[in-house]
Amino acid sequence: MNSKTRLQGLDTLRGVAVLLMLIFHFTYDLWLFGHVGNSFRTYFWYALPRFIVFLFLWCVGASLELVNGSGIKWKSFLKRFYKLAAISLIISVVTYFTFPRSWIYFGTIHCIATVSVLALPFFKFRWARLPTMILILIAQYFLGYDIAWVGRVIPRMSMDFIPAYPWFWVVLLGMITGPWLLKRWPEKMNINALSFLGRHALKIYLIHQALFYALFSLIAWWQKT
Repeated sequence: MNSKTRLQGLDTLRGVAVLLMLIFHFTYDLWLFGHVGNSFRTYFWYALPRFIVFLFLWCVGASLELVNGSGIKWKSFLKRFYKLAAISLIISVVTYFTFPRSWIYFGTIHCIATVSVLALPFFKFRWARLPTMILILIAQYFLGYDIAWVGRVIPRMSMDFIPAYPWFWVVLLGMITGPWLLKRWPEKMNINALSFLGRHALKIYLIHQALFYALFSLIAWWQKT
C-alpha cells in the first residue's frame, strides 16, 4: 500500500474523531443553553469525550511515526511545533480574558504540541516505547483511571484540560500500531467526507465552538424578542 493511501486512512480516522467532536460539542451546547435536559452525567457522555481524545492522540502518534519513522524531518517538525505552540498561546490568552474562571491553560492543542516533543527520544530509543507505555498504564491503574486527579497540581477549572500525562501512552500506542494498522487499511474505508474533516481538523477545532456558541446565542436572543 502506498503512502498516499496510508495517509488518507489516517485522515479518515482523524475525521471520525472530528465528527464525534462536533456531535459532542453541539449536544453539549444544546444542554448549556437549556435546549435539552441531558445532564451529561451518564456513562456515554462521560466516555465519549475521552474516546475522542484517544482517537486524536492515537492519530498524532501514528502521524509522527509515518512522517518521521525513517528519520526526524526537523524542518517540518519544527514548523508544525511552532504553529501549535503559537495557537496554544493564543488560545490561552483569548480564553483568559473572555472566560477568566475557566480559561484554557493546557488544552488539546497544548497537549498535542507537548507530546510531539516528548515523542522525539522514542525515535532513537524505539525499544523503550512499549515499556514506557506499560509503565504509564500501571501508574494510571494505581492512581485511578479518571485523570481528574492530575488537575490537583493546578486545581483551577478549565474548559479544556488534556494533560500530557497520562495521555502520552496513547501517542506511544499510535507510534507502535499506526504503521501496522494503516498498512492494512482497506482503501474502500477511505470516506472522502471524513478524510476532508481529518485534513482540516485543526481549523475545524479552532472555529467550531465559536460558531456553535454564536448560533445558540442568536437563537436565545431571538427567543427573547
